[in-house]
Amino acid sequence: MDEDARDYLDNEEIVEAVTRFRKMIKENRFEYFDVFEFEGIVDYYLDEGKIKKALLAVECGLQIHPSSVALKIKKAQILLVDGKSEECLELIQFAEAIEDTNPDVYLVKGSALIMLGMVEEAIAAYEMAVEYNSDDNDDLMYNIGVTLGQAGEVDKAISFLERAFENNAQNELVLYELGYYYDRVQDFTKSIEFYNKYLDLDPFNASVWYNLGITFNRIGEHDKAVDAYDYSIALQEDFDQAYFNKANALSNANRYEEAIGCYEEYLERDKENDDAYCYLGESYLNLEQYSEALSNYRKAIRLNKNNSNAWYGSGLIMWMEGKLSEALVFLKKALKLDDENPDFWLMYGKINHELDKFDQAETAFKKATGLDPDNADGWISFAELEYDRGKLNSSIEILKKASKIISDDPAINYRLTAYLLENNDELSATGYFEKALEVDFNNYRILFDYYPEALQNESIKKLIKKHESTKL
Repeated sequence: MDEDARDYLDNEEIVEAVTRFRKMIKENRFEYFDVFEFEGIVDYYLDEGKIKKALLAVECGLQIHPSSVALKIKKAQILLVDGKSEECLELIQFAEAIEDTNPDVYLVKGSALIMLGMVEEAIAAYEMAVEYNSDDNDDLMYNIGVTLGQAGEVDKAISFLERAFENNAQNELVLYELGYYYDRVQDFTKSIEFYNKYLDLDPFNASVWYNLGITFNRIGEHDKAVDAYDYSIALQEDFDQAYFNKANALSNANRYEEAIGCYEEYLERDKENDDAYCYLGESYLNLEQYSEALSNYRKAIRLNKNNSNAWYGSGLIMWMEGKLSEALVFLKKALKLDDENPDFWLMYGKINHELDKFDQAETAFKKATGLDPDNADGWISFAELEYDRGKLNSSIEILKKASKIISDDPAINYRLTAYLLENNDELSATGYFEKALEVDFNNYRILFDYYPEALQNESIKKLIKKHESTKL
């Protein structure tokens, strides 16, 4: 409801006006209401999500007060909420011709233009609203920022919200939205800054602590994320999602035993969450407690047979235990549910390779490297397959392609060095070997595992000695 209307009517008066209006409609009779009463009735219905009743109220109001610009603006707002942006714009332009300094006119006009995809025109209208607004501009710019953000114009939303912050650094709504939208654009430093500014004003907001935990988790500050979720839970004990996210953060921090306890605490609250059982299984898997891991993956599948990660996790355990045929069955099921997951294809390829099903493995590795070209394990596994098939040149080409994509990956370059030396291409081999040494000198001995003859190669020994001197 407009602030002007609020100045005239309090909540009790609005409820009384709504009651009278309902009675009038029910009894099909006429009763007089002033403009502010109609505004209150319309806002009441809009707050209730009752668009048709809001429209009925404003139409009744315009019959009694046909020249009221305030009610025309209300009708435009209703049309906007109802998705009728063109009709809204037509009506609001009529209101603008009468009251061209009314900020509410430009606020509604801007929102209609946004819905029509006319972003620059909308921004111009919003600027007019700011220019003509006589009240606190931080609230107005907050509303504009939120509208722009909801329309997907996040950068422009941030711009208005920043101006709102400059206008009033104590506006908690503004601080909250800035924290949220900076997280959306992955400016996590700014996101954390504004969430902390909010908490400086109100340290007892569980939702802000929760959001702060999400942002810390995104940047790999998992321990800080755990602390933030702990504050959130302390302030709101029934905040179930905070327990879940805390467990995830503990797992990301490799604190698997604590993660298990937290997942179990969450599952006491929500026993039907198959993803929680899946993550619980993963925590047990990371602790090499395969029986417990498999048990939880099975619980996840019982709750949701379409949980592809639970099928994958089960297959991974079978593979680790050397039960390749069983592992293959689980991976096939996982891929049937999600054939765009590179991890699934990579594991499917490895299992087929070990079962000497080379063609199936080749198809899987091609799919895995295509979906996730930045994963060195996929390229190396593909090259190993070709090497085992006696296709040394093919292995080399695969790793050369990988080295172009992930040029600084030492595992790829050490493996490529070995294959090139075996192929009697010492010049190329030393080039890739030096690239690997520059990134990860300490693991150069892995080359000798792949190609023991490299121990006797003078060029290799010289390069090791050269880089060894720089590490001293």
